[in-house]
Amino acid sequence: MKQKGYKIMLTIDKLYTILDGVAPFDISKEIIKNGGHDNSGIILNLHKNVEKIAFSLDFSEKAVDFAVRNKCDTLITHHPAIYYPISEIDHSEPLSSALVKAIKKGINVISMHLNLDEAQKGIDHYLAKALGATNTKIIEKDYLDYGYGREFCLNATTLKDLVSSLKKALNSNKITVYGSQNFTFNKVASFCGGGSSHALKAVCDNKTDACVIVTSDAPHHVIKELVERGKAVVLPTHYSAENYGFKKFYGDISQTILGSAQTYYFEDKRFL
Repeated sequence: MKQKGYKIMLTIDKLYTILDGVAPFDISKEIIKNGGHDNSGIILNLHKNVEKIAFSLDFSEKAVDFAVRNKCDTLITHHPAIYYPISEIDHSEPLSSALVKAIKKGINVISMHLNLDEAQKGIDHYLAKALGATNTKIIEKDYLDYGYGREFCLNATTLKDLVSSLKKALNSNKITVYGSQNFTFNKVASFCGGGSSHALKAVCDNKTDACVIVTSDAPHHVIKELVERGKAVVLPTHYSAENYGFKKFYGDISQTILGSAQTYYFEDKRFL
């Protein structure tokens, strides 16, 4: 999204504050405090002023190359640029290579992971919207009014129609379905990303009575357990399910900083 006539008024600290207003970093801190793992925040802080920002769901060499081509000085990702502690930097490894290139090119990196998953207008929220939700209930609260998993009601529909509309919304045909196409229901629960274990726990703990579970990356034993409990399971790819919400987040932030910086979006079509 290019904006003409902008002025350099944005700093990395100001950008952090804007991002924190949408998806508070305290969400991730609270999850970590309770035994979870995340690394959201400023990963590379290489300069103060921010003029051009690239957004990418993944931190990858292709994302960094995209930022370089568009002369971006800052890259915002969903999946953290550094997730676990790094013991060595090896230029032959994809992650290390991308980090080295970002550092050499002077590109700041900020990652918005679990805090953006759980935000009120975050990845999980927008996945529910892609499924047709208007009002949602948070299934698993982690911090104040933020949490994971969205339960919502729809007008009575079939599994076939839900999947058809989801394919259009996500711009992806890679959706695996467990359940009869003619299965009719009106309540859905969605868990963005690799949230299948959370979905199963929510069902087993009676935190949701949704007929359809939508998530990604579910192993067979989880799928089997959900199906045996009478649930239909819909599995879009991790990338397509989260890319949808991250693009919405990109649009929201672009409007917020309109006139302060140019923004660009990298979509990795290998994973759609």
